[in-house]
Parts: sequence; C-alpha cells; structure tokens
Amino acid sequence: MENKFKIRHAILKSLQEKRSEGTSPDTIHVSEIARTWSDLVETVDSSENKIVEQIQYLENQKEIYKQEEEYYIFYYAITDIGIASFYDQKYLDEGKKKSREKYHDIIRNWSVTILLILAILTFTINAYVTIKRNSEIENLESKLKIISNQINRK
Repeated sequence: MENKFKIRHAILKSLQEKRSEGTSPDTIHVSEIARTWSDLVETVDSSENKIVEQIQYLENQKEIYKQEEEYYIFYYAITDIGIASFYDQKYLDEGKKKSREKYHDIIRNWSVTILLILAILTFTINAYVTIKRNSEIENLESKLKIISNQINRK
C-alpha cells in the first residue's frame, strides 16, 4: 500500500483521538479538540513534507480544517466528514484497492508478455520443424528418383 494512504489515516486518527479527549460541554477553546502542527508531527509517524502534502489533500476533501489562533499558532481539527472517513477506514481501503489494482496490472502485463514469448517460440520451433521436414522430404524424393531411375534402366 502506498504510504500516502497510511499517512492520511494516521492524521485522521491523531485528530480524532484529540477530538474525543476534548468533547465535553465545558470545551471552550479549539486547543481542546485540535492539535498544533508540532503535536500532529509528533503523533504521525512520517516526515513533515509528507504530512503537509496529505494535510492539504485532507483539507481539500473537507475532512480536516485549519484554524489560526493568536501568535500564528495553527490548530488542525477533524470534521464530521473526516470522522466518518476515519471510522470507515476510507484511506486504508483505498490504499488496499490501489495496491490490488497495481499488482493485478503487473500480473496481467507479465502474462501477456509470457504469452507473446511463448507464441514467438512456438512459431519459431514450428518453422524450424517444417523446414527440416521439407528438407527430409526433398532428400527422400531425390533418393526415390534415383532408385526409380535405376529400376527403369534394368
């Protein structure tokens, strides 16, 4: 499975865990249900660049959102769509599906290649056998003519 699907799921998992910690009637600040960038990097096992790419993707899918608080502190939180995606294991399933399709394509391409090689090999062998048999037939015909000529002379 491609790493991007695992990273997406890990981001959603991290944000869902934080949200479930802070869901109470007394929740006042976004920091209680969202993670800062540094928290997110600590909880998701991947490089910052890869996390940034996947965060942008998840934001475009409206599964997470980013909120800026004072002093340029950004908080990342999961949306209801993201929660559904997390519990449905949407990205793990997509990753498995893509992997299966990829391996299916590889197997199909190798099968076609092997069949093509077998067809060429069979054609070559058949051509060789045909040429050899024709040569043998010509030799037998020439011997038969010689024997026929010898019999007719007597």
